[in-house]
Amino acid sequence: MVLFHRTTSSTFLWYRLNLCRYKHRLNHPGVHIPHGVQYQVPYNLPDEYTEQSLYPPIRSKHPPGSWGSMESKKAWMHFELGEKYYRHLKCVKERLTIMAYQNMMCYYDELDVEQIDSKLIWMLTGRPRSPRCLPFYKHITQTHVTDELPKFYEQMDVESLLNYVKPILIDRILTDEYAQKEDIPLEDMYDKGDYKVPSVMRDKQLEMDKKQTTNVLTKMIRTIVNVLAEHKPYLRKTMIGSDVPIEAWWSSNLNGMKLDRAKWHHDSNTTSFQFRDKASVQVKTDRPLRSIVDPNSTLCQTPVPLCPYPPPAYKVFTDRYLPMQIPGHWHGEGHDFNLLTVYPMDSIYRYDSYFGEDELLPSLMSWIVNASHAELLAQAYYLGFSMWREPTYPLIAQTILSNRRQWIFGVYQLNTISHFKPHDAHTTSNICWVSPLMNLYDGIENGELVNFNDDVLRHLLRFILNEPTQQPNWNLRPYVEDITNLDERYRKFIRNLYEVVKLDQQDSREHHRWAKVHHGTTVFNRRYAMMTTLFKDIVFDNWPREWYGRTLERIERKKSMPTIKEYDLLMPVTR
Repeated sequence: MVLFHRTTSSTFLWYRLNLCRYKHRLNHPGVHIPHGVQYQVPYNLPDEYTEQSLYPPIRSKHPPGSWGSMESKKAWMHFELGEKYYRHLKCVKERLTIMAYQNMMCYYDELDVEQIDSKLIWMLTGRPRSPRCLPFYKHITQTHVTDELPKFYEQMDVESLLNYVKPILIDRILTDEYAQKEDIPLEDMYDKGDYKVPSVMRDKQLEMDKKQTTNVLTKMIRTIVNVLAEHKPYLRKTMIGSDVPIEAWWSSNLNGMKLDRAKWHHDSNTTSFQFRDKASVQVKTDRPLRSIVDPNSTLCQTPVPLCPYPPPAYKVFTDRYLPMQIPGHWHGEGHDFNLLTVYPMDSIYRYDSYFGEDELLPSLMSWIVNASHAELLAQAYYLGFSMWREPTYPLIAQTILSNRRQWIFGVYQLNTISHFKPHDAHTTSNICWVSPLMNLYDGIENGELVNFNDDVLRHLLRFILNEPTQQPNWNLRPYVEDITNLDERYRKFIRNLYEVVKLDQQDSREHHRWAKVHHGTTVFNRRYAMMTTLFKDIVFDNWPREWYGRTLERIERKKSMPTIKEYDLLMPVTR
């Protein structure tokens, strides 16, 4: 038997044998210590030992709450991000400003020049641009839709008020309709021989129709509120606005869908949506509406089916925009709860004439779902809730679509806003009730309304007579801290920081759409950097390091700090 290779020398074999012989002895614990000097292990525990372990507890696989199939690392990332928002930021205005700034992408080019760019967001409007899009809007808003209004409204007796309001409302409608007939037709405003671009003329005509609809709806709602305020004291404290902007931003889980655009920078498996639209009329109160159903009921636990098609399949495209939350007013103006919101639907008949009769009602239902969800989502952010803090009580919205003659009513109950979680993590869904499309009247003949429909007026009166909760027994803003104990300089910093967002909202949007203008930066970033520089001591002491911004990092490295005169924006910014 051959034990070793032939080329192995005897010296090498002797070295290998001795090495293997002493290898085990070197690892023996008693080789280097004489047997008489070995230390005995004490049997009595020292005094510093305690009965309870001093080690930190082992972190569970997922944070508290329902996370479904989300990875443990990403779940803890979202949980810690939400804790950071509510641990460091003391005011809702700070949270809204930071949310807007996080969409700005700062980087340095090859010449070491700072460049600012804003990320892409899927832009939504109230009017759907594609037929058969209701499953898509139900999916991204986590909403279950029913085709009838809640039975709660049928219990309200409005017959006596109907007979009192009906003649007043008919007189108002006739007055407004006859006054609009004196307007000059759009074709007569230009020379007969000039060529008129059809698309331009169509847009101008649509703007005129929407303006007329807004004027008529505003006068109708104001008339009814003024008449009923004599019997309902809560209507005397309401605020009625016209041409009200509604904007909302949220992050939605892709649920395995492959999308390379508009990904949220905290999690590549999520994308973001931004809603933008204007309501004709909005009635606001200082108290919330009563919930329609219990959030723990079986109706609210109805699963929402997934929509496998991407947003471009429904003519939803991306744009560069700052995330905004505007439920019809700026934060701090009071009356944070909405009683009634009316949208003009003239555009769905002019632009979307290719909709079939069986596709019109689902399109209007998707409009109500999208607009009501956006309005309540922005309202939830103003109350201190967010995607990391679910609302502790349901929020209710009453939405109406009308073109003066046709009306459709919708009621929406917001139960959850954490859309960034996967589909199997949602235990509660939002609910939307929608009525059929009804005609208020068929036409005007001989100074009278033909076939006036009392059911439409009944629905409208029930919406306005839905009295808010006067003294709720729960905390309306559980996650909003009291900032009265802060010093005056900190409160001034919060006010100025939010004024930057308000100023940018009213400014031109070209610098967001094209990203790089005015020396490679944007108007919002310059104002944000200036404001954080003026109050850099507050930012350094209270904000996390990743929220400082690249501007403050450069200022911190410089030896000579720039001296900028500190000022205060006391009045709201206007054009």
